[in-house]
Amino acid sequence: MPLLHECAKELIAEYNRNPRCIKRYNPAAEAVYRERQKVGDPLLTQFEDHIIAGLIAFDMGRTMGNGFSERLHCALQAVRATPLIGLWKEFCLSSVDLLAHHSEIVSVYECLAYVGTLHPKKQSHVAATKVLHWLFPNLFLMLDSRVAGTFRDFFDVNFSKSTQPGYCAERYIQCLCLAQEDIRSFGPQQFRLLEANTPEARVFDKIAWAATKPNMILPQK
Repeated sequence: MPLLHECAKELIAEYNRNPRCIKRYNPAAEAVYRERQKVGDPLLTQFEDHIIAGLIAFDMGRTMGNGFSERLHCALQAVRATPLIGLWKEFCLSSVDLLAHHSEIVSVYECLAYVGTLHPKKQSHVAATKVLHWLFPNLFLMLDSRVAGTFRDFFDVNFSKSTQPGYCAERYIQCLCLAQEDIRSFGPQQFRLLEANTPEARVFDKIAWAATKPNMILPQK
């Protein structure tokens, strides 16, 4: 069942009407994107403080704990060493060859998600996807339990109904592939016009977040 349909624009509007999104998520995301543009290269250490600010605004503050900035810096040092990662700055979800970059995406995801990286004692899958999004917002989705539920309900991804639904690198790439397929079926140009000047992956995230059952908006028959 495709997520993108004639009601996609209304799903974005529903997201943008949500009080939490008005007060926190949208202003924080726009601030991170502005700072990213100023810095130029998101892989520079100067951008790390803005990644942290974005994580805090997107509900990661309580899970980050003492020493997070140092752990993030160390994790990003490993990310920076990944082959071909410099090319990702130019990629969009609708057009990237995900198969060609599969191993690099897995490697970067694992640099951020596993125990001892962003968190000293726990895995950090949600935070990892948010870091990836702040680095490359046209390419990477933010995957939390709500968005995972949409991928489960619409695309039959094997996530469970839980706050820890079974995140892993392979399922994350599966979600990227399904989102890409849906965007291409919908039409990349038409998709980008749904909310001009917003990164592609962020637009899809908004729709997936707002489409969570039972409040999803269905096309009229």
